[in-house]
Amino acid sequence: MIRGFRAAVDGFRRRLSLVLTYSGKSGAVRRYFFSNSFDGVLAMMGLTLGASIVPATQVSTVVFAGLGMSIAMLVSGVSGIYLTESAETERLMKELRDSMLRDVSDTVIGRAGFLGTLITALVGGLSTFVLSLAVLSPYVVSVFYAALKPTAPYLSAAVGFVLLFVLGVFMGRFSKADVIKSGIRMAGLGVAAVLLILLLEFFVGSAG
Repeated sequence: MIRGFRAAVDGFRRRLSLVLTYSGKSGAVRRYFFSNSFDGVLAMMGLTLGASIVPATQVSTVVFAGLGMSIAMLVSGVSGIYLTESAETERLMKELRDSMLRDVSDTVIGRAGFLGTLITALVGGLSTFVLSLAVLSPYVVSVFYAALKPTAPYLSAAVGFVLLFVLGVFMGRFSKADVIKSGIRMAGLGVAAVLLILLLEFFVGSAG
């Protein structure tokens, strides 16, 4: 059973790799995954940390606001990437049609173009959604486990920093750079975001 499952997974990966290769979307999938993941993590860190410095903010308010933002980023990511990459695929199909003097939409390349666009959109949208929910997860858990409420902001920030570091490590692997430096650099952007939020809180508090 395990061998059959592994064979099925390997077969799926090979077909996926072929689709992305024929459609020319391999690079786009990586770019959208990293950029959208980064956006999702930082956006949710901004929401949770910003809420944590506002007095008497209810955990349920943060959770509902975070869920709403995650869903909005999912819809925006999938639809925006799909429309953008569809236009790029249509341009490519037109160039192939003009050079080959035949319609290629019903060929392997044409079908791969459609599937590659769909896969790219799903990867870009879901990466934002899943990782933003991961940052929000301490708040979600604290709704059901009240003892976690005081530490939810710190746990949420910790999850965000870890995710940023891991994203930086993988980005370093793809770019053949120093993975540790790449991870630290990415996490450093999260630190910069936190400092900006705290600076904003300082000025708002001073003005009040």
